[in-house]
Amino acid sequence: MQKPDLSEEQRAAAARVAAMVDRVSAGGPASDPASALPALRAISRDPVVLGDALGDYLHRVVAGPQSDTIRYWPALELLRAAGADEERAAAKAAWLRSRTTT
Repeated sequence: MQKPDLSEEQRAAAARVAAMVDRVSAGGPASDPASALPALRAISRDPVVLGDALGDYLHRVVAGPQSDTIRYWPALELLRAAGADEERAAAKAAWLRSRTTT
């Protein structure tokens, strides 16, 4: 399975999105998902970038222990509320799954 491509600019934005969402998931300073939404949208409004990050979290939920579902649920909701592309997320999660099963 081929990795879903992002431009260099999109990859940089996706990394910033992931770092911000990780802080929210960890209960850091921006741990309230409702207040984190404007900050997330300030980083990127690109549905593909947000979907790429959502795919990472979907993979963690599916491949990880049950406790990850609870831990990452706010991240899933935040990225979806921000407008993440669900098809992109599914493609990224499937690609990550294919890497761990082969």
